Amino acid sequence: MDMLPDSYALGVYISIFFGPFVQEDAAVFLAAGLAANGIRQTIPLFLTILAGLFLSDIWKYWIGWAALKNPKAKAYAEREQVVAMSEKVRSNLMKTLLMGRFVPFARIPTYVACGYLRISYWKFCLGIAFTATLYVTTIFTVVHFLGEVLGEQLKWVLPVTALVVLAIVALSFSIKRLRAASK
Repeated sequence: MDMLPDSYALGVYISIFFGPFVQEDAAVFLAAGLAANGIRQTIPLFLTILAGLFLSDIWKYWIGWAALKNPKAKAYAEREQVVAMSEKVRSNLMKTLLMGRFVPFARIPTYVACGYLRISYWKFCLGIAFTATLYVTTIFTVVHFLGEVLGEQLKWVLPVTALVVLAIVALSFSIKRLRAASK
């Protein structure tokens, strides 16, 4: 029971897919809000946001990996303390990725650190897939539950809030780029 005409479907799904590359949380809340409101079907939205979230996260590993190409960064990575930390992360990878997913401002540093610490990329990808699925499932569940509790007249609040957050992030990014370009 989609509420938007089919001509909008592709644009909605493209926006949902690429949303995590701009702001993960807002994109997930937007997708969940669209599903809760019946604007688009839940399963396609869920799978689209999950794929976008996964892809927007796994490339961050390569930033840390690329840093090892710098001789100073590589020398630092070989220090005893860093090697010890790497072993701790390796033996607690799922806990590390769960904390990175759910602790505010920890995602990007955690994912970059996994590359820097030479964590197995395939284990990293499996962990990201698991934590992303858990996160999206949690948000969709909470938004659907809130939609039921708040009633039909207030269901629009969550997707509008997500759009406002996305707009603020995009605007602040644009302002920073303009300021940097003018210097």
